[in-house]
Amino acid sequence: MNVVYLKNPLYLCVMFIKQVKKQRNPNSKIFYQYNLVQSERVDGKVKQRNILYLGSDSILKDKDKRKSVLLILKSKIFKQPLLFPDQATSEVTELAMALYQKYLLKYGEEAEGLPSTPTPEHLANYQRVDIDSIETRQVRSFGPENLCCQIMDKLEMRKIFNSLNFSTDQTSRALIAIAARAIYCSSDHLTSKLLRTNSSLNECLGYDHVITYKELYAITDHLYKFKDQIDKHLYARITDMFELEDKLVIFDLSNTYFETSKTDSKLAQYGKSKERRNDCPVVVFSGVINQDGFIRHSDIYQGNTPDCKTLEQMLNQLDKHSDPGRKKTVVMDAGIATEENLELVKTKGYDYVCVSNKRLKNYSLDNIKTTKRLTGRRKHELELSVFHPEGYSDTWMYVQSEEKRKKEESIRDKISQRFEEQLESIRNSLSKKGGTKKLEKVWERIGRAKEKYKRVSSRYNIEVTESEGNATHIHWERKSDPIKKDKDKGVYFIHIRKPSQPIEDGQQYIQGNRMQTNYSTKDKICSVPLKI
Repeated sequence: MNVVYLKNPLYLCVMFIKQVKKQRNPNSKIFYQYNLVQSERVDGKVKQRNILYLGSDSILKDKDKRKSVLLILKSKIFKQPLLFPDQATSEVTELAMALYQKYLLKYGEEAEGLPSTPTPEHLANYQRVDIDSIETRQVRSFGPENLCCQIMDKLEMRKIFNSLNFSTDQTSRALIAIAARAIYCSSDHLTSKLLRTNSSLNECLGYDHVITYKELYAITDHLYKFKDQIDKHLYARITDMFELEDKLVIFDLSNTYFETSKTDSKLAQYGKSKERRNDCPVVVFSGVINQDGFIRHSDIYQGNTPDCKTLEQMLNQLDKHSDPGRKKTVVMDAGIATEENLELVKTKGYDYVCVSNKRLKNYSLDNIKTTKRLTGRRKHELELSVFHPEGYSDTWMYVQSEEKRKKEESIRDKISQRFEEQLESIRNSLSKKGGTKKLEKVWERIGRAKEKYKRVSSRYNIEVTESEGNATHIHWERKSDPIKKDKDKGVYFIHIRKPSQPIEDGQQYIQGNRMQTNYSTKDKICSVPLKI
C-alpha cells in the first residue's frame, strides 16, 4: 500500500482519478471535470478526500490515457519509478508533469525517507519481462488452506487422531475433510471436485493421493464414532491455549432441514423447522457453549424431539467433559427451562439462570439498591431489579428491555397490518362481481382470518352491516392497547437459583444471549450432521 505525505499526518491511502459530471444549468451542455482523490480509513470508515483538481482536459476523457496519467502522478508523488515508462505518449507525459507541478505548488516538496521508497537504483536488479509470454499452470488456492492447517496444528489434531488409532491415511483424510468443510461449505461430492481442481490442501497436508467423495463420506462417518473424544480433546486444548475460566455454561438448540427422498431415516423426522421448511424432515442439534463462545460439545437428536427433552443428555455429557470440582452456572432459554428441568439441574448440583416461562403478575420490587442498568446486545439499555415472589425459594429478576419492547411492537404491527389487509380483501369482495356477499360466508371468512392472526385479532372490534341476508359493509377499529403502562412493555423475568449475586447472574444471562450469536452460524458455515 502506498504512503503519502501531505501537510496533515501520514495517510495510508489508495489514489484514483474521479470523473465528475457537470452542467451549468438544465439546458446547458454536460461536461466532465476530474479530481485526484485518495480513499482513506478514518475511525473505521472509508472516506474519500479530494487531493488535487485536475481540470477538464480532453486527454482525461480517454480511460486508458487517464490511467496512464494516474500512474505517472503516483510514481512522482511516491518517488517510485514507472514499471513501463515507454508506454506513455508524449502528450500524456506532458499533462501528467504539468499536474505534478500543480501538486507541488499546493503541497510543497515531498518529505524525505518515504516508507514506500523502493530499493536504491545501484542496488536494484530490474529485468524486462514480456507479459504475453507468462503462462500459469495448475493455479490453486493456498491462503485459506494454509490458515486451516496452522489452526489444526495448534489444536494438535494429529495427536488426537493418533491416540484413536487412526492410520496415516485416515488422519490425512480426516484433516482434509475438516478443513474443506470450513473452507468450501459444500457437499462432499463438490468438495472432492474442488480439492482436485482448485485447492492446495493436499499439498499443505502432505497427502499425495486424490481423495474421492466416497472417501470423504467414509471418513466423516468414522469421525462421528469418536465425536465425544474429539470434543473433549478440542475443548481441553482451547481452554489451555486461551486460559479460559470454566464457570458459565450455555445450552441452546437449533435444527436444519434435509431435501431428501429417504423415508426410513432414524434421525431426520418431520418437526417444526426454524427455517420454515415444514415440507422437509429436520434434525435437531444442540450445543453446550462456554462464556467465551467456544463449543464444549454437541449432540444430534431426532427432528421431532422437543427442546425440553434434550437437557438430561446434555447434563450427562457436561459431567463427562468438565471438572467436577468447579461450580458452574447453566444458562438456558425458556423453551428448555421447564419446572422438571430446573429440578433436574438442581439435583445435578448446578446453579442456573434462565428466562421464565411465566409472566408474573403479583409481585413487588425490592428497594432501589437492587436495581441496576446494563447494556445488552446492540447496545440497548436494560433495567434489572431483584425481587422474591411468594411461593418461590429462588431469586427472580425483573428485566425491562428496550430492544424487546421494539421487537414486540414491530411483530405486532406487522401481524396487524396483515390482518387488516385480509379484512380489506373481504370488504372489497362485497362490491365485486362474484365476490362473497352472503352474511354467513362473510363471517366465515372473518373467522378464518381471526384464527390465522389470533395474536392480534382479539384487539379488534369488527362490525358487519347487512341487508336482506347479504353483507353490505364491514367496519373495524382497533381497541386500546391492553398493556397501558410503558413500564410493562418489553418486560420479561429471569429465574436464578443462586441468590448471592443476582445482578452478576443477570449479566451472565446477557452474556449467554450474546453467545447465542456465535452458535447461530449454522447457515453461514453450512453445518449439517455427519450421519443421518
